[in-house]
Amino acid sequence: MTIDRGSPARGYRGGTAVEHTGAAGAERTAVMEPALRLDLTYTAFCETHEPAWHALALTRIGSQADAVLVVEAVKADLARCWPQVLRFEEPAAYAWRLANRHVGDWVAAEEPVEVEAVTFAAVIGAFKQVADGLLHSEADEVRLYAAILELPDRQRDVVILRYLLGLHAKVIAAYLGRPVATVHSNLRHARERLARRLGVGELPDRGGEA
Repeated sequence: MTIDRGSPARGYRGGTAVEHTGAAGAERTAVMEPALRLDLTYTAFCETHEPAWHALALTRIGSQADAVLVVEAVKADLARCWPQVLRFEEPAAYAWRLANRHVGDWVAAEEPVEVEAVTFAAVIGAFKQVADGLLHSEADEVRLYAAILELPDRQRDVVILRYLLGLHAKVIAAYLGRPVATVHSNLRHARERLARRLGVGELPDRGGEA
């Protein structure tokens, strides 16, 4: 995957400078403000949702540096078509699909690499609340991480958002563009799959499914 470093700058691009004051100055401000508001909205959107994109990339790719590159590519794509993104009913869901596409392209293009120890520890640590008392050895932890990566896309997305970020079902539903009931169903099926991989009967959501 090639990162386009030539994406449009995120600063103000619109409007024509007018050096007069009074009515002319007011006209200049009226021209500038929509573009400025658009840029501020983009910046706030990225600041809000970037942790989720990063968690997705980090879990699947395993490298902090590579995850950062993927997230930057997502942000660059959003910057290029931001006015169109705002027309979607759920911009966060569109951005999540875009992040998944970038991560999938990266994984497909790269040779398998060993997951960084710090990444492995972060992911497994986030799952302590759901697997507390069930991870008795490093082999158990490796099986859990592998099982997370092997989940179907819909279940893996919910698992990452729920456990790595601690998001509630309503927020996850907005990210994924799915009904809340579907999120609960995806999460339940994901826990069942993970439990089978760990050889246990049940993997409860100790954090709750609210």
